[in-house]
Amino acid sequence: MDPVVIILLILMLALAFGIGANDETMATLVGSRAAKLKVAIILGGILVFVGVLYLSESVGRTVGSSLLGDEVDYTVSMMLAILISTTIWLVVASKTGAPISTTHSIVGSVFGVAVVWAIIYQQNFIEALAWDKMGGVVLGWVLSPIFGYFGAYLFELGMKKFIHSRKLGLDTLEGIEKKFVYMLIAAVCWTQISRGGNDSANALGIMYGLMESGGIDEKNTELITTLVILTGIMLTLGLVVVGKNVIKNVGNNLIEMRPSDAFSIQISTSIVIFVATMLGLPVSGSHILIFAVLGAGRVKGERPDKKTFRKMVISWVITFPVAAILSALCYIIFIPIFS
Repeated sequence: MDPVVIILLILMLALAFGIGANDETMATLVGSRAAKLKVAIILGGILVFVGVLYLSESVGRTVGSSLLGDEVDYTVSMMLAILISTTIWLVVASKTGAPISTTHSIVGSVFGVAVVWAIIYQQNFIEALAWDKMGGVVLGWVLSPIFGYFGAYLFELGMKKFIHSRKLGLDTLEGIEKKFVYMLIAAVCWTQISRGGNDSANALGIMYGLMESGGIDEKNTELITTLVILTGIMLTLGLVVVGKNVIKNVGNNLIEMRPSDAFSIQISTSIVIFVATMLGLPVSGSHILIFAVLGAGRVKGERPDKKTFRKMVISWVITFPVAAILSALCYIIFIPIFS
């Protein structure tokens, strides 16, 4: 195998670690006190591995088809720049506890590479990107958080009306909340498996891209299966080693939530991510979950903690330009090395 392909695959696994580090799907379990942090992390690690194995191919092939224009030769320098810049930003953001979007990071990195390519080779920037593919990804960014918000809003509203209409006593309410713990665990499991399939595709897209370009033989099923398994392991390690910071930040600091509230949030998130994964559409699980939290909070009359929410919004806003700048700098460094 070409040494450059080996380097790209190693960086792909490093990116998978960064993706796992920024996984906050288990936050509702911790925030509602339905499970301790260690239990949530172990459960999340197992489930994300299952998602990578069985649900990653469709989205992976979508990400693997280049967002760069037909006139652009997708070079090793570009792939390295995109991989390294995305991985660095994911790990840095995860260490601060800020949930960010892997998809935003990758698209930002592609954008940075496209700008440098247009400038250095004196080409039209409009031709540097595949705007139809880019448009589909951006549409997913916009619609998925909206669906997450209104889904959680409607579930929480229905829950509130159900409980109030029956005028239940405190003991009965406590009993209902205990039952919601089991429902919440089931919803979290569903979400994490779907999340593993969707988010891991941002890393596995490199493998599928190499398969399309001939860097990896599509008939080498043993190698492909091994890479998928290793990607699942790296996502799990990222969650276990670094992910606790993001889970605690989202679960404990945004709004107060009971198991029933957490279920409304999680079931909405589960549906949106699962449908997107089945459609092969890369989405931001972070954004969907946070907007679902806001939707449920709106019904309860709660506003998110300003400091925590401000930190999250800032991380979302700067993700695209930071990833673009990092990838542009990396690309400039790599051009003379691999030209």
